[in-house]
Amino acid sequence: MKIVLASKSLRRIEVLKKFGYDFIIDSSDADEDSIKKEDVKELVIALAKLKAETVAKKHENSIIIGADTLVSFKGEKIGQPKDEDDAKNIIRRLLGKTHEVYTGVCVINTTNNKAMQDFEVSKVTLKNVSDETLKEYIATGVYKGKAGAYDIGDPEFKNFVEKIEGCRFNIRGTPIKKIEKLMEAVK
Repeated sequence: MKIVLASKSLRRIEVLKKFGYDFIIDSSDADEDSIKKEDVKELVIALAKLKAETVAKKHENSIIIGADTLVSFKGEKIGQPKDEDDAKNIIRRLLGKTHEVYTGVCVINTTNNKAMQDFEVSKVTLKNVSDETLKEYIATGVYKGKAGAYDIGDPEFKNFVEKIEGCRFNIRGTPIKKIEKLMEAVK
């Protein structure tokens, strides 16, 4: 059965390939702003479901994987930075503190119309780094398109990380064990 990733996230693509999955990419064009949820867990699940359902309409006899990732810090939901200044401000707020990374996942089997969704949460504690180190990281541009303005897998970011609790792949937007469990459940 064909697997369809409802995302163009390079991190998700990389993780799924690392685990040997053969899949196609069909990024959802759903209106994510239409989803209004205060609770970050409910929001990432609803967004993942919206993406998966939108893409599922175009693929028969397929397994659709939708996912959405947000950083949560002191109750604030943090998505992708708008620009360089926003990225700097986001990371500066997170330095020396612990934040959570939530990923909602929705898997749909379009053959039998079974769908399952769930979420994963991991905690990341960042070190206090110098303004110069932060400036150098931002100058690389690797923060673009990444919730919380970073990718835990970026070599440029490794010196920022003090501690990780939970699934490292979740922090990259692809909680692989959760995805595999949901794929099994919709067979």
